[in-house]
Amino acid sequence: MPEIGYLGPTQLPVNKRIWSSISSYPLDQTAIVRSTTPSQLFQYYQQQRQYPPLPHNTYEPVPQFGPIVLSNGIIQLRMRDAVVIEMTIDRSIKLMNNQERVTIALSSAGSSSAINHPNGIVFQNGSRVDIAAYDGRRKNSYIRYAKMWQKGISLTSEGCALIYLVDAAGTRTTSDMINIDLNADYINPVFYNGTRFGAQYYQEANQIAQSANFWLNDDGTEIFHVNGFRIQQTVDGLVKVARMNNRCNIRTSPTNGSATITTPYIHCTASMGQTSHLFVRREERRMHFDGTSFVVRNAGHSAGFDDWNRLRVY
Repeated sequence: MPEIGYLGPTQLPVNKRIWSSISSYPLDQTAIVRSTTPSQLFQYYQQQRQYPPLPHNTYEPVPQFGPIVLSNGIIQLRMRDAVVIEMTIDRSIKLMNNQERVTIALSSAGSSSAINHPNGIVFQNGSRVDIAAYDGRRKNSYIRYAKMWQKGISLTSEGCALIYLVDAAGTRTTSDMINIDLNADYINPVFYNGTRFGAQYYQEANQIAQSANFWLNDDGTEIFHVNGFRIQQTVDGLVKVARMNNRCNIRTSPTNGSATITTPYIHCTASMGQTSHLFVRREERRMHFDGTSFVVRNAGHSAGFDDWNRLRVY
């Protein structure tokens, strides 16, 4: 028989393999839950936790507390405010902020990443970064493009016949191409490339899910340790993900559409709040877009497109 842990007027079986501790509950809950499985804790915990509906026929119809394994061997963790995290046994990860239409993916090796945000698309593969930026608030219809690569930063705009290169010599036209498709899916190729998934990996994925740990801080922050990731969600919905064996961090908020990814290869932020923007940094190369003006910087030189989609060299 499993050990019994005290939960106020009720008692639930405790499984020390799955959970660590909940030292205190933020909603006047005085009971101490030492450890229990997600399925055993769910019936009690759902009284304090809201599970918003996800897109129809997209995920498991029954809400679950803690990580579960889908039939294709993908580990899934559903957070509050329609935030869903998926990962493979090889530690590629996909974070979906369904409420704000934000999706972020990081490959298992950490060398590739992608962001799909209302303000644009960013696809990073090694030292190359492809960018498409557009105004998520729909105040204009301009679409701007950029590519960070070994020669510098190439940029252009929809309706512009020329492509420009900003390098150590300044800004000039170039015959190089910028290839990013607004209709292409960059998230799933990053998530699935070079990783193991499928029904044959279900048992291995299930062992990882069953070994997850959970804490509930005094301030209401929920913390999961799953598959080498530390996943936190604060009371205001902000989700933070850190891969504990390297410098990879992801975060998103369901309240303002903010998104951040930081790896050894790229730093990218975006937001739909009062400071609506899309920002990308790769070493000394930078791109900033505020919904209207679009500016790239490289080797001390800057160029971009202004509010009227006219090229500006700074």
